Amino acid sequence: MTRALVVFESLFGDARAIAHAIADGLSPTIPTDVVSATDAPAEIPADVRLLVVGGPNHALSMPRQSTREGAVTQHGAQIADTSRGLHEWLDAVRVTGDDTRAAAFDTRSDHPKFLVKLDHASRTEEKLLRGHGLALVAAAEHFYVTDTKGPLVEGEQERAQQWGATLAGKLTAANPT
Repeated sequence: MTRALVVFESLFGDARAIAHAIADGLSPTIPTDVVSATDAPAEIPADVRLLVVGGPNHALSMPRQSTREGAVTQHGAQIADTSRGLHEWLDAVRVTGDDTRAAAFDTRSDHPKFLVKLDHASRTEEKLLRGHGLALVAAAEHFYVTDTKGPLVEGEQERAQQWGATLAGKLTAANPT
């Protein structure tokens, strides 16, 4: 049986909420698991047809140890191990399936507008996914928060669920079973 896997990093809970909403959109079509990057498997088995990854834009890119530490000291984030996150997991994970497809998402502030254009977390996620030889089923999606610590902009969880359903449809069209 094939399945989807959504792997996320979340500093304040918003990317976690988006990951679960995406899974809700995927799950009517394909069984879907959701896991944080710190608990994600070291190897993606061949039965995973779709790998979706995402996390916050933090200091204009994916979180790294120094920005995670800053989130803890400056904003009170609860991060047990600041040395590991989505970027580190994507660097180390091994993908075993030939038919695995991928997609990426990020959470980002909805203002100021000039900074929104500079945020690149999902661009880096896509680059790392392609580095594993994975074809992307869709362009990265961006979900918006109102401030550093959230909350999500109204309607973003519903939009994430719809995007998950869209990904499921694209996966089925690209690789029918």
